[in-house]
Amino acid sequence: MSRIPGSDFHYNLQLEFLEAVFGCRRTILVAAPGEEKRKLDVFVPIGADDGDKIIIEGEGHPSEFQGGCRGNLIVRLKVKGHPKLQRIGSTISSCINIPWASLPAREGFLLTVLTVDGPIQVKLPCNLDDDMNIVIENKGVPTPDGRGIHHVHVRRGRPLERFLFQTAEVALTAAAVCLITVACNRVRRKNGDENKFTRV
Repeated sequence: MSRIPGSDFHYNLQLEFLEAVFGCRRTILVAAPGEEKRKLDVFVPIGADDGDKIIIEGEGHPSEFQGGCRGNLIVRLKVKGHPKLQRIGSTISSCINIPWASLPAREGFLLTVLTVDGPIQVKLPCNLDDDMNIVIENKGVPTPDGRGIHHVHVRRGRPLERFLFQTAEVALTAAAVCLITVACNRVRRKNGDENKFTRV
């Protein structure tokens, strides 16, 4: 009696971002040719990632040979992106822009950070640089060795006054270069050195 199994059945399962992070149970409908649809529960493990595969034995296509067992069901995970969070392995990352006017002059600044567990508050120093990186422990993706980290990149916007001053400074520098060039050209012409004159 042949024991040749049937072929495997492949199924793409789309998950939300947090469903993959914390794991979930999803019910799917599968059907081999000539069979009625069957409901199957798929248990997605904690920390699953995009492209991972879950193999359910004996739920694939039936064997073409008498006495053969069914093949396997191979579920391929497709994880949707998140509008504010990114993920690399067990690390969650995000980027926050802070308006200049929102920063206090002396005291620390409480920043609301969205994590996979929900929003939390993180205290920032008053002497914040233009860019700053913050690492929040135990707010990443759960793993058998513990939870990963959440990496926050904080960017501080420039005030309008500073932007206008820098723009004016560049314009004055360009104007000064033009005046020097014109003065040099006049000196060359005055000395009668017309043949060697070149416009800059």
